[in-house]
Amino acid sequence: MKTYPKKCLYTIGYGRWTPNRRLEQLLHALQASKINTLIDIRHSPCPANPDPRSNYGPRPWHLLDAAQGLDGHLRSVGIAYQWLVELGNPQKTDPDMTVLRSHLATPDAPWPVNRGLARLYEIVQANGNHCALLCACKNYDNCHRKLIAEVFSQRFFEGGLTIL
Repeated sequence: MKTYPKKCLYTIGYGRWTPNRRLEQLLHALQASKINTLIDIRHSPCPANPDPRSNYGPRPWHLLDAAQGLDGHLRSVGIAYQWLVELGNPQKTDPDMTVLRSHLATPDAPWPVNRGLARLYEIVQANGNHCALLCACKNYDNCHRKLIAEVFSQRFFEGGLTIL
């Protein structure tokens, strides 16, 4: 039987899987880790183009209408979906995440990311060790979800939250 740390938060980036198996692998990974709530921290989880024939058109891991998108697929396997747009990187093309880092450095300021972290705390408290942060990035070390998870751990758990 798999044992879990006392307090933990999972993170997952779906870019690690090829598009033709992405949804299947994402759902499998979430179920294998016993995730019951997926927290989407992508700034823009919707397709850039509504035309399904476009390279940037709707995909099952996007936020779409009804059961077609990620929310519907997650519900079909018993996983709740929450989109916390406040935790998205407001400057997606800046690899240094300058604006996000600046906002996180001022926890008492009314920045969206600070409101998002407070909401994340409520979700994690309600769901225990069964939450995961979702982003598109393949590499955790270069993704804003690492920054969000680390600041979250420091701010709400004094660094005592295990990030998996």
